[in-house]
Amino acid sequence: MPLTVLYRDAALAVIDKPAGLAVEADSKESVVEMLSRELGPKGGRAWPRVVHRLDTGTSGCLAVALNKKGEAGFLRLFEEGVVEKRYLALVAGAPPDEADLDTAYGQDPRDRRRFTTHVQTAKRARLSYRVRERLRGSALLEVVLDTGRTHQIRVQLAEAGFPVVGDAVYGGPKAEGVAVMTELMRVGLHAERLSFPHPLDEGKTVECTAPLPEDLASALVALRS
Repeated sequence: MPLTVLYRDAALAVIDKPAGLAVEADSKESVVEMLSRELGPKGGRAWPRVVHRLDTGTSGCLAVALNKKGEAGFLRLFEEGVVEKRYLALVAGAPPDEADLDTAYGQDPRDRRRFTTHVQTAKRARLSYRVRERLRGSALLEVVLDTGRTHQIRVQLAEAGFPVVGDAVYGGPKAEGVAVMTELMRVGLHAERLSFPHPLDEGKTVECTAPLPEDLASALVALRS
């Protein structure tokens, strides 16, 4: 899988991650391994490093640090909450035109591999969304993340009643039905935009947009008919 670089300088890079490619894994078919060959410095240093995560089935903008200063700067940006992360989510059902979701969030006590909003914890998960397009039995949402919990968009939307299409873990029959109709073979989630003030260059803003992948574009065409 070729990796499209959306932005790069000496300290950091943003790539357009294809769906189906793991971010980190003990194989040559992961973002980290591929970037180490293509962007990493000579001499065996442990760079690049991913500074936020996308699920394997999710496509789109992914930021990586290329040196220690870049990594420290990115971590500071996330702590300050100034990194804008916007996703497109193809969901089953008819969600409200827009909403803010602010819920508890944690591991499911019945299955530690899953996450849920139905837990008693002080940890919160927050996102907002608006409907970009209504489709047959589904909708395309524009989602902005305020927090970055594991599986957050998939869990919060599913437990709000409109699961992400193609999500085999949290989707259920409603999302599976739309996936079959569109022949979508992965989770319908795309990290469309990543924007942040450059951590090392004061006054500079990095803004990256990843185009809609062919499989999601084809699914939208099918749902418009």
